[in-house]
Amino acid sequence: MTSTDVIIMVDWSARSARSPAKRTKDAIFIAETGPGGRFVTYCRSRAAASAHLMARFDHGLAEGWQVTAGFDFPFGYPSGFARAVTGSDDPFALWAWLADVVEDDDRNANNRLDVADRINAMLPGGGPFWSHPKGQTPAHVPFRKPRHEGHSFAERRQVETIATGASTCFQLYGNGAVASQTLLGLPRLQALRRRYGDRLAVRPFEDRAAPILLAEVYPSLLDRAIRARQRPGEILDAAQVRVLAAAFAGLDPDRRDAMLREGDREEGWIAGLGHEAELIAALR
Repeated sequence: MTSTDVIIMVDWSARSARSPAKRTKDAIFIAETGPGGRFVTYCRSRAAASAHLMARFDHGLAEGWQVTAGFDFPFGYPSGFARAVTGSDDPFALWAWLADVVEDDDRNANNRLDVADRINAMLPGGGPFWSHPKGQTPAHVPFRKPRHEGHSFAERRQVETIATGASTCFQLYGNGAVASQTLLGLPRLQALRRRYGDRLAVRPFEDRAAPILLAEVYPSLLDRAIRARQRPGEILDAAQVRVLAAAFAGLDPDRRDAMLREGDREEGWIAGLGHEAELIAALR
């Protein structure tokens, strides 16, 4: 890590109301390691988290720092899904489409279930999105996992068949579900792309150099190392991003850059997958 590198790791949340004022699990935690020190910020809403990130990105640009930000939700879907929804294989076409249809206010009220229902209605077969809170009855989102039939895309991305415990992009609710976080996260990333333009690049979709880099991460890659370093009373979500930021900060910058560039340019990839031992060694 150089004196001008900033590593930010984000634990995202799909809550439909603001998180409590007191730190709690399943909220948004943002860890930063860099010239400004090491700290973890708790955000009660996605709007607050976006504002915090933009402030940190703006500061990094003003200082001439290289900022790498990791987010713990998928950046893409199985190959063919973007085309089925938008007519294009470009993952950013799907980001832009979601940014246009997803509503998500400053108190976390959102329409993600309606968006999933709309997508399911557009596509043949059962699903692909499934699971919802009891008491809600979206017309096209089944409560239980449907047969994945009649679709032009797989149920899982390649990376989700490799990473132990990784969930499908299509499960909206329940243990390990990430589909809701993704539907609410990608529009926020698209807003960052629009704000920063060529000053921001998304790995592994984009190869070009930029002072702000975004990447997909999966804290469970380092689960044992994180739990071993979890502080007394520390919420696991906070420990995950704090330790993950330290691991990526401990890598040689060229090695870190190489990791971020790995993977499928349509489906996306988990940064550091297959290099867990190297990331753990970087913590030392």
